[in-house]
Amino acid sequence: MTAPHTQSVVILGGGLAGLTAAYRLANQNYRITIVDRPTPLEGTSTGKPPHEGPECFTILGCHDNTRALLQALHVDPSQRAPISIPLEFRLPDHSLIRYPRIKLPVSLHIGVNLLRFTGLPWNERWQLVSWLERLWEGNELLPTDLEQRTAEEWLATLGQTMRTCRTVWNPIAQWLTGNDLCTLSADAFVNSVKPLFLKNLCDSRISIMQNSLQTCLVPPITQALTKAGTTILRNAEAIELRYARDRIAGVLLKDGSLLQADWYISALSPQQLTPLIPERWLTCYAYFQQLTLLESSDRTIILTETEQPCATPRLILLGNTAFHSVLVTRSEPDRTSFSFTTADNRFAQSQLSSELEVLIPNLLRSLGLLRPESTITAIRRRTIPNAILSLRPGAKFHRPIQRSPITNFLVAGAWTDTGWPPNHESAIVSGNCSADAILRR
Repeated sequence: MTAPHTQSVVILGGGLAGLTAAYRLANQNYRITIVDRPTPLEGTSTGKPPHEGPECFTILGCHDNTRALLQALHVDPSQRAPISIPLEFRLPDHSLIRYPRIKLPVSLHIGVNLLRFTGLPWNERWQLVSWLERLWEGNELLPTDLEQRTAEEWLATLGQTMRTCRTVWNPIAQWLTGNDLCTLSADAFVNSVKPLFLKNLCDSRISIMQNSLQTCLVPPITQALTKAGTTILRNAEAIELRYARDRIAGVLLKDGSLLQADWYISALSPQQLTPLIPERWLTCYAYFQQLTLLESSDRTIILTETEQPCATPRLILLGNTAFHSVLVTRSEPDRTSFSFTTADNRFAQSQLSSELEVLIPNLLRSLGLLRPESTITAIRRRTIPNAILSLRPGAKFHRPIQRSPITNFLVAGAWTDTGWPPNHESAIVSGNCSADAILRR
């Protein structure tokens, strides 16, 4: 058997999943080559570009793999520590309410916090807590057909009204998965909200990292890989997977060169991977056929700033608007940044620039986030293609595990079967699973 330090791995894709796998394998002295074709973030701006401040991201307490990777990379000590923040909701009367977090044993704090959450009408709170109590006591079981039903349909059986779904549950579903309740499977909804509401307080803690995901993870991983001798081919593009005897024999690049290795990991999106797969595999293996059934859509982020101080970061989920959430952070002591997220493709269109210049300030003022005398300095729009994986009923069975039927080929990415909705935790988990599969062999 070939000694690990002489084995080579080609990784297609320099995103978070691919970099995580490369980092793990490089630490075990594998020879790594990364084929990286960065996908530019599409977008347009209105007015002057916003002040260049740090973009922030949120992580949950249960995102163990993300936290472990951040700790292993020894992120710059000068970086500000993560800040824990509450989860807030906008009610139909435009008032804001926080989800309570009372420190009690798990079985108690879940019920008590739900009962104290006035974002749900009292009768709906009581029905939900009563159902959870029956579930804990074993007097009731989760339905076995959750993957065949929509979350909206299933919540109705628990006494949750359409008003509550629009105000609370739909913004949560969109924030955690990017999917609407009317299209999201009930199984995906349950698995997404379970860590946030049905586990201990540490798991449900929401923290804001005072920098972007790219800044926190990509540069330190790249630096570690470079130090380990990893080859990173920038702006390279794979156009074909060559095979022989049901093994990958090489990756043909657009420039005509052929990369060969002992192992191959695809960390591409399904849309990028499918054209590379040999026709024979698509016809012979259900594993690869199912990739063509996965659907995804774009995510648009609207970024703006104002010259007013931000006392504390906030995350507000928005019901009955095109935006499902707004993240409020401090870019400088006297400047506040607002990041709105939506799956509505209308907001990716440049002709809406003038409309956004009116819509965003009005929405911020209705939330009490923009002072009457303050104005926004600019609006920047960023669209991330295929960022939202459709988790409609039945989609769970199309998400592939990392090990493919091809002996020396693995698949990584937030969209693979990790037990998580497609997010940064899922991407890191998939990278770890791909690396583990190689290390075990």
